[in-house]
Amino acid sequence: MRSRLLTFAIFGLLLVAIGEWDLRARKTTPLTKLNNFWLEFCVGNAGDAIRNPAVSLIRIDDGYEPLRIGDDGDVARDGRLSRLDFATILGFVGKMNPHSVAFLPTPTFDESLVLNQTDIVPLKDAAMQLPKLTVASTISNDGEQAKEAVPLRYPALTVEGDAADILTFTRTVAYPDPQILQNGTPAFREIESARDLIGKDSIRVPLVARRGDEIAPSLILAAVADHAGVPLDQIVVQLDGSRAVIRVGEAHSIPIASDGTMSVPAHSGITASMKSLSRAEDGAIRETYHFTSLTVDELAYTGEADDEVAKRILANYQTKFDSLKENLVLIGFDRTADRRITTAKGEVLSETSLIARAIAVIQSGRHIEWWPTWVRWLSLLVIAGIAAWLFRLPRNRFLPFALVALLLYFAVQVVVFSATLTWTPPFAGMSLFALLLVIGLVVPGGQATPQSSAPESDA
Repeated sequence: MRSRLLTFAIFGLLLVAIGEWDLRARKTTPLTKLNNFWLEFCVGNAGDAIRNPAVSLIRIDDGYEPLRIGDDGDVARDGRLSRLDFATILGFVGKMNPHSVAFLPTPTFDESLVLNQTDIVPLKDAAMQLPKLTVASTISNDGEQAKEAVPLRYPALTVEGDAADILTFTRTVAYPDPQILQNGTPAFREIESARDLIGKDSIRVPLVARRGDEIAPSLILAAVADHAGVPLDQIVVQLDGSRAVIRVGEAHSIPIASDGTMSVPAHSGITASMKSLSRAEDGAIRETYHFTSLTVDELAYTGEADDEVAKRILANYQTKFDSLKENLVLIGFDRTADRRITTAKGEVLSETSLIARAIAVIQSGRHIEWWPTWVRWLSLLVIAGIAAWLFRLPRNRFLPFALVALLLYFAVQVVVFSATLTWTPPFAGMSLFALLLVIGLVVPGGQATPQSSAPESDA
């Protein structure tokens, strides 16, 4: 028994060290697929605690070429998009009959350029063809109210409890375009003065902010409510309970910190493309995209149905195009220069991608976190205790009891996930049980010393 336990301790420590290294690696590792498989298995057995997100991201990426009229002088020298560009993008989206739309850019235009002249470019008309938009602004708490020429009025939310810790702002520093705002509800995208929200191991996004006695919603919160069909006056910020939450009608309950921020978990299982398969009435397999993205150039092919190349592209992307009719459509910049946010997994995201991910977390209820460190270590000690007990058993009883212990251990993990939405990567536990089985079946246990009989004396 001692030889088995000593062997288990030595090799077990090595396996645990590999697991700990993997937990701290800010990159994709050979164990990433195992982690993703186990997380999705837990999600699939979580019942109603987890739902599908509904976000389709329209990305203005490096490949987008600004529209031109005449020579190069008709394009802004700094590469900014024109009113014609944004009107065209909104027009592409409008053709898809979207369910709800959030518009992230807060552009400023060179009014001397032909492409920006309002009597030529119908940006307002393009916006009016869409359902009422959620449009972004940027706010700050720099204390310079006097510089805000025309205060932007934000919807006020209902608050229960003390809102003193909510992040504050004094003015709007980047406004939505007035033409788009004609068919939009303003909500802040960013608190420019907020610090320490994005760290090495955690990312928080503000869902509400306070100006005076009023609490305003972020674009994330307002867009989620719009897609769920919940009026903003039915959002309640509850700060008087044991844990602060934002209740979006009956649709969503969002855990927040006392300052009004929400943690965006790096290990929530939200990926760049999430879809499910179902069988239609005619027997065909149907793809449904729950979280996906399209570039503006890909979306542009919807207007080229007579072109043979466009037809093939339309066939390949049709299910993604269809997602715009059901999902929340988020329009924003995702160029290389915009990707400056690094997650704990080592992913590099733009602000647009981070907002899309935060919305998907809320919609799906994936407020998922790892087990606290002390719980992880306690679970490994439990396995060590199980090993010490199993090594005492004879081999004919060892294997069935070891398999039952293995199944119970991981069944408990699934139950804990369903109750708390916390999980732990499975490598350490799986490898220790595998080691336990190998040692129990291969390494011999201690044997009692046989009693020797005294030789008989000659008569």
